[in-house]
Amino acid sequence: MIKSLSLPVMIAGLLLTFGLDCFLYISHQQKEGEIFTPYAIHRLEGIDGMVKWWDVVTKIMASKLEADPAGYLVHPREPAMVMAMNSMIRSIQILPEKGEPVVFTAEDTRKVDFPRFLEGSLKKAADTARMEHRLVLVDSLDLGLPHKMMAFLRPVYRHDENGNESFWGYIILAVEQRRVMSTANISNLGAQQLDFSLYHRYGWETDSHLVKERGMTEKGNPHAERIIAGDLWSIVLRPQGDSINWLLLFFATISGFSLTTLIAFLLRKNGVLKKANGDLKRSGGRDPLTGVFNRKGGDEAVADYMKAHAGQKAMVLALDIDNFKLVNDVYGHSVGDEALKTLVRDMRETFGEESIITRNGGDEFILFRPYEDFSSVTRAMDDFTRTPHTFMAGKREVKFYASLGCAAYPEQGDSYGNLCIRADYALYGAKLNGKAGWRQFDSSITVTDKRSQFSFNLTDVADHLPGGILVIKATKKGEILFANKVMVDLLECDDYEDFTKYTGGTFFSVVHPDDRDPMKKEFHRQLARTDNPGQIDFLSFRMVTKKGHIIEVDDAARKFRNPFYGDLYYVYLYNRKDRLKIRGKE
Repeated sequence: MIKSLSLPVMIAGLLLTFGLDCFLYISHQQKEGEIFTPYAIHRLEGIDGMVKWWDVVTKIMASKLEADPAGYLVHPREPAMVMAMNSMIRSIQILPEKGEPVVFTAEDTRKVDFPRFLEGSLKKAADTARMEHRLVLVDSLDLGLPHKMMAFLRPVYRHDENGNESFWGYIILAVEQRRVMSTANISNLGAQQLDFSLYHRYGWETDSHLVKERGMTEKGNPHAERIIAGDLWSIVLRPQGDSINWLLLFFATISGFSLTTLIAFLLRKNGVLKKANGDLKRSGGRDPLTGVFNRKGGDEAVADYMKAHAGQKAMVLALDIDNFKLVNDVYGHSVGDEALKTLVRDMRETFGEESIITRNGGDEFILFRPYEDFSSVTRAMDDFTRTPHTFMAGKREVKFYASLGCAAYPEQGDSYGNLCIRADYALYGAKLNGKAGWRQFDSSITVTDKRSQFSFNLTDVADHLPGGILVIKATKKGEILFANKVMVDLLECDDYEDFTKYTGGTFFSVVHPDDRDPMKKEFHRQLARTDNPGQIDFLSFRMVTKKGHIIEVDDAARKFRNPFYGDLYYVYLYNRKDRLKIRGKE
């Protein structure tokens, strides 16, 4: 049988199969990097988010020590409050260069002699913090406790009346390292069938050291790097087991399996990896787009806070972006994503880093804001809803507004879930009042109110009116921003995509060529009338459908200035023939 085979065909077939195997193997490795590198980035972002929070906490403490160390040391509030909010912090110590240290330690943790460590394993970190005036993070410390710890060193300075600076001492946080790894979703990578290696390189060193690992990783595996507290952190990921089915490739080489079989196998493999990607994203406690808590993570964070601060006043806010769908429709979903990131940025700036922010989905967010002074919260809500939120999309500035509803804890409920529902009802109430505002839940807002006023879907209403609706930009081209289904049917298009393709996205492209100039002239004449302050026009003209039919239409329109898109025309039009037919005049 072997003799009956053509040797050149055998060689060519084997070489082609081998070459195809090599190509598919390299492509698979590249695809593996595309899929798992975002996970590596997300894990480092989790560590960075926690470090930034501790950076803010120590800055606040340092600023109070700089202003009045003696007074602050009598009764420092922040250490106990921070440890109650975040149980992974096991000890906070304020170490003046001259004087006795002030130590806060968790109940199940023995006191750590940090002054001794400052002259030992922490000396280089302490010198760096003091010299560079910044927070320094040291990992994997053996402080004689059951678990390894991370230490955060913040130098404190004072200034005399002449502005001369002098070193005062340190603030040190001891944080349980395994809890940090767990919160950043690093410890659970093994359960998700991923090996990993986490590295940290101090700013004063040239080489990285291993912080935590599981299994084996190697050069070329998906990885990510990030500067955290002035140091370089990196993580390498590798799927467990063989990422290529060698048995299948062997039989493909021997028997010359077809290209279709190999591609089908890799596509199936790729589908498994993508499913794993989705499962990993959903399993975390953070929203990958905005970096805030997802629903699960937010519920847990608020529950922990309320347990530690039972009865302390807080406001639960439900908020979303006004006309968010229009932002997506006009600018695209990538710009919509930037709008969500901008909203989160402004929430943090307006309501403070101590707020707990949760993304429920889409543009809907829940914000939990502890407070002592109610007026400070109302001022923040006024500023947040009345001030436009802006960002740049390319060279264009995009503006949008937000609305919110709120409910007070514990006055309006002691259940976080019920407070979220009441804040959501209040949000709908704010929307009824014209958007770009806020409303607090009260007894006048009920489930019945919400259903009676929002049981109508506006898109459903627009699609069942007896005429076409258009929203057109007041420009020479007349770009179309919105058209209802009746308008699509009027121009004999199959769907909205077909309508957009036929019209080219402009209104005047479908007006009969002989009617364009007369229509524009009459349109401008009507708007220029002094007795027409409402900027309303009534026109009759012809349009050309996609199938080439000429239809006569009547329209009623109003010119209106929109804060997001400038001057617009809201147009309602219908087929004159249909009106005459219904009235029995045809």
